Amino acid sequence: MNKKLDLFDVLQNTTVGVIAIQSFVLGYNAVSKGKKSEVIDPHLYHLFYVLPIVLEKSSVETFKSSMELYTAISKDKNLTLGLQNTANKMTGQTFDSLNLGFSKGIFTLDKGSMRIGLTDEFKKVSILRKMKISDPYFKNIRNAAFRLGNIFAKKDEKMLQLTLNIRF
Repeated sequence: MNKKLDLFDVLQNTTVGVIAIQSFVLGYNAVSKGKKSEVIDPHLYHLFYVLPIVLEKSSVETFKSSMELYTAISKDKNLTLGLQNTANKMTGQTFDSLNLGFSKGIFTLDKGSMRIGLTDEFKKVSILRKMKISDPYFKNIRNAAFRLGNIFAKKDEKMLQLTLNIRF
């Protein structure tokens, strides 16, 4: 890509949202498969916090190098400020990205548990690799979303809510 992306391009681009959500689910699955729990896919309400976190430049840098939630928050004290409000405002973008992912056969939904999974074709490889996109900005978003998924899978619901100051 030769064109420099501005914030509007990224926020309004549902494809970037699909990349972030797919990476989050891959990261979540990577940790949850090792747990004794039968649940390996993230709940739908987890996904509403993915885009507000990984589309913020400072958060991308923070989560790129953090494997624990405490470490990420200590590096970026502004991470939790207004996260709930931002997630509420970005609900439309999240739904648009989910809709695109469902329509392209990337995501699956377990209607009983409201958990988002990936179709077999997208369970092992990032969409960026399939699309042969090598732009570092998108790779950073993918990496941050993957790590965020790892972190969400490690924590229980109450701890996530308390630490991030959010509500599910």
